[in-house]
Amino acid sequence: MTDRLTCLLAALAVWCLGAPALAQGHEPPDADAFDSATNFLACRGNGFALCYYSGPGGDQPTQPGTSSPPLPCNPNLEDTAACTCYAVPSGMHEGEFVWNYVEIGSILNEQVRHDTMELCHEDGSNCLNMKNQRDICHVEDGVIAEAEECQMAPVCAALGNPAAGAPQTLYPELDSATLISTFSFIYSNVHEFGSTDCTEIENPTYAGCMTAPCREDENGLTTCECPVVDGPYQVGQAYANLQCDIGPHIWSAAYHEPSESED
Repeated sequence: MTDRLTCLLAALAVWCLGAPALAQGHEPPDADAFDSATNFLACRGNGFALCYYSGPGGDQPTQPGTSSPPLPCNPNLEDTAACTCYAVPSGMHEGEFVWNYVEIGSILNEQVRHDTMELCHEDGSNCLNMKNQRDICHVEDGVIAEAEECQMAPVCAALGNPAAGAPQTLYPELDSATLISTFSFIYSNVHEFGSTDCTEIENPTYAGCMTAPCREDENGLTTCECPVVDGPYQVGQAYANLQCDIGPHIWSAAYHEPSESED
């Protein structure tokens, strides 16, 4: 695994973990169990939303020579937040289909989460994931080995396939939900990856967006309905003067409690 990927995974750990389920009458998924890159199931060919950088209402610092539109997360009255996120409706970026990733413990649809864990195992190791796609499943660029542990996870099919005209089925009751929030490395050359601890602020609140439903907007953006959590969190970015309290907005973030080995 490259040094760059290792650094990105460290940032991913604090964002994807802890995303609670939407109010569907089910217990929240177990998302405080990040062990390795196998937890991030690899999907391709689906449209998706990217909420990793969402939060403040105004501009955020970006890398030299780049810029980003405002990506605010606005809390609603129903324990959710309307988060503006990047939209990738075709599943393509800069002319190529891109890999995007679902943290297996954070799938908000209970049945899809169950089916995915049954096939892929609870750690995601029996399906194509962020780790094995770069070693035992890698044949050459764009080619994946034909092996059981290299199969795409069931959740990938639930994200939809625009080329085949297949809509998302993670939220079949939501006709307006055309995209699902996942993670991708696109725009990592624009924003500042890292980790900012927000566990000590007063009355902390954040939005957990992994696999949240989204509707397409204009200008390459989308609005996702992300569950809101009251509790400590970490932001998956690090730049000078990053503020944890960005009221009336909130960060798209998560809480990952360090294990004893991380203390």
